Amino acid sequence: MKRINQSVMTAVAACLLAATPIWTMPPQAEAAGSAQEQLPQQKEFSQEVQNTLDKLKEAIPEIKALRLERKSVGKPSFRNYPHQVWTVLLTDRPETGAEKSRLAYATARIELDAQTGRLLYLDVKNPAWASADYPDEKLAREKADAFLASMLGKDASQFKQSKALSRGKAGIGDGKGAMIEWVNSTVYYQTLINQIALDGNALSVSVDHAGHVIRFDAYNQIRPDEVKWPDPQKAISLEKAKQIYQDKLKMELEYVAEQPTSYSAPGRAEEKKPMLVYQPYGVYRIDALTGEVLDEPDQQAKESVQVKGEGKTIKIASQKEAEQWLKSRFGIDVAGATFEYDDHKDNLREGLQAIESYHWMDFTEKANQAFETITLTTDAASDRLIDFHLYLPERQEQKQKISVDEARKKAIAALQPYLDPAVSELTLFTFRHDEAIPDWVDKSKLEKRNEPREYYFNFQGKRNGIPVSDEFYRVGIDQVTGAVTGLSFHPIHPDIALPAATKLVSAQEAKETYQKEVELELVYYWEQYEDQRAPEPKLVYQRKREDSYRFVDATTGKLIEIKYR
Repeated sequence: MKRINQSVMTAVAACLLAATPIWTMPPQAEAAGSAQEQLPQQKEFSQEVQNTLDKLKEAIPEIKALRLERKSVGKPSFRNYPHQVWTVLLTDRPETGAEKSRLAYATARIELDAQTGRLLYLDVKNPAWASADYPDEKLAREKADAFLASMLGKDASQFKQSKALSRGKAGIGDGKGAMIEWVNSTVYYQTLINQIALDGNALSVSVDHAGHVIRFDAYNQIRPDEVKWPDPQKAISLEKAKQIYQDKLKMELEYVAEQPTSYSAPGRAEEKKPMLVYQPYGVYRIDALTGEVLDEPDQQAKESVQVKGEGKTIKIASQKEAEQWLKSRFGIDVAGATFEYDDHKDNLREGLQAIESYHWMDFTEKANQAFETITLTTDAASDRLIDFHLYLPERQEQKQKISVDEARKKAIAALQPYLDPAVSELTLFTFRHDEAIPDWVDKSKLEKRNEPREYYFNFQGKRNGIPVSDEFYRVGIDQVTGAVTGLSFHPIHPDIALPAATKLVSAQEAKETYQKEVELELVYYWEQYEDQRAPEPKLVYQRKREDSYRFVDATTGKLIEIKYR
């Protein structure tokens, strides 16, 4: 498997999530999103299904007040589930004479295995529960456990609550601009087999600020009795597994311009500072029966690029300035296109970067159509351009592509004017999707992907010859026209002074310090790629997952542990 720098990808993900508005769902969308292949064999619930519905009403009493709006049975179109599923929609909206907005009514969507009655999915939207506040973690975990016990009884002991906890939100609109939203914390559970956890989340329970269970998902659950699992009695010793891990462990020196040193909440860094650190890289899983390393990272394709930054910045403070920049830089006139603006105020509440985005759409399919969509994202405090993406109309008659090397030169030329003059070297990473597909995958069954229309070049900054994990850039080049279709900038803030790269501990010293704290655990692992699984599960040793991460301070040689919450 290919290793991608985790710090880079975390920051990219944060930017993408921050720039994504809440989805506004039109009235018809809920039904459309769950289309099923209708099978007429069953018209009434089996006793098993009815029993589960009765348990659910006891676990969430508010559901008792809802009437049946619609039910159907069939195989889910958007779930990789082999059996028929009952979909049950409940609401407190009157059958006739409803005058209030649809936002005023409570709804519940329930999905159950049609044969066994097993609860597969639950989604409750009650306007009385809407809130922008997250629940206390202890409350969320307790309520999730209580819900699981009420639904599964003694079978709840077959699951282990994970240390992982995520936060999310869901919104629903009336199609007229009004919207309400619910935020929640999601607790995850792993299946226990021979009292050993199966890697990956089998169940999830989402809890709101007041302790209401508002969502449940069990579609990922694997039935243990349907598979032959490796015998843990045949596993190599923990000591031998640790030795294999330590032999493969490598420590790599890198700068982190804004290294979180504490978190006020999950995903919300409270304090940051520039650091020079040794990050651990090495194996993640070891076959517990054979001692074979399963996922030692390959040497990632990369090359060093010499650059001369010019220190220019792109500042956009309004729609007018954005349109002027598009006209002067690309010759694009957006007059007549549909325009949208988003101030992303939620980012402030979430402790994320404050940003603004400008978005134009033109789907007229005119002969001289210059674009389909354009998005500009800026930093709200400085008006500095963070991200630009241009989606060009597809021209069927244009088949000749420019070479990767020519596109690479265009990408460097487009990026270089906006680099800090102090940056003289970048690392260019190359990713290929097909290399990441495991050998056991039946490629004929994979979902067909459209050929990419752009070349994307990902660059990482280097200072004093040392990689900077959170300084990165991305450039998109159209494969046919050679036009710049994407620019992403994540430079170091000019006020940040990186530590001097002098009097550092050696990589070997850092390794000796780090490996003392490494803990491995025995888990079952069943590799999956899209909807396909490997021929059989494996028993593996892997690093124990904690609610913290560790690295070595390259200047002091001390092991640093940062707790996520």
